[in-house]
Amino acid sequence: MRIYVDSAERDAIQAALATGWVEGVTTNPTLLLRAGVQAADVPRLVRDTLAGGAREMHLQTYAEDAAGIVAEGRALAALDAVRGRVVVKILATPAGYVAARQLVARGLRVTLTAVYTVRQVILADAVGAAYVAVYLGRVRDAGGDPLALVGAMQQAIRAAGSPLAILAASVRESTEIEALALLGIATVTLPPAVLGTLLDAPATAAAAATFSRDARAIQ
Repeated sequence: MRIYVDSAERDAIQAALATGWVEGVTTNPTLLLRAGVQAADVPRLVRDTLAGGAREMHLQTYAEDAAGIVAEGRALAALDAVRGRVVVKILATPAGYVAARQLVARGLRVTLTAVYTVRQVILADAVGAAYVAVYLGRVRDAGGDPLALVGAMQQAIRAAGSPLAILAASVRESTEIEALALLGIATVTLPPAVLGTLLDAPATAAAAATFSRDARAIQ
């Protein structure tokens, strides 16, 4: 499983990348707003993030019409045109699917986001998207079973023999990634607060304390 940090906060991003097991970064307009990052500041954020070791960064378009999405997507991808580490995030709207097809035809990688049905996953595969982002917490808030949903999505992807990957988002508990891994989910993005709890293991901490004490005793 590839693990990402879901944030636009520079310090949080750099701390996550320093762990050695965080693959990259996902963002959206809401996260940028919370972090005080204006659209004009995005190129710098991308440069800093990629220089900090991110292997991939998902950046979301703002436009609502297909032509606007394509133009913004091309501009975002151009921020790392040589190495192609920017993935263009697009809302899974009718215009979004049209734009996704056009961007994929240009050789760009696309994430269709805010995906809530298996049908949307099938259509994402049809237009050649690389990822579908599914918001687990919001599915649960609406009374659904997010693990059952992503399990069905993953089954559809496997049945089609598709390279499409599910990007599980809106994860609120660190233990959820265990269930996601068992379902074969390829990628998960976590907010910094959840990311920071992944290594919580009292038994490991106790063992480390014992070994540290005993190591001092034999020196």
